[in-house]
Amino acid sequence: MVKDDVVLHPKHYTVGNIECLTYLEDSLDDGFSYFLEGNVKKYLHRFRYKHTNINDQLNDLKKAQFYLNKLIDVMSK
Repeated sequence: MVKDDVVLHPKHYTVGNIECLTYLEDSLDDGFSYFLEGNVKKYLHRFRYKHTNINDQLNDLKKAQFYLNKLIDVMSK
């Protein structure tokens, strides 16, 4: 059972038998790396402007880091 984590495993992405990210990786094939890159850019772009609370800003930076780490893993295969 995965513990609820707003950055790594948000509840709304882990409903059902397969996590959303796993489904996307399986269904997007080579496009998955572009999806990851887009999410890195999205979270880096918005962290200063969407949130005024430092904890929320840090969560967006951690999300960017998560997607960047996943992109590095995918590109290393």
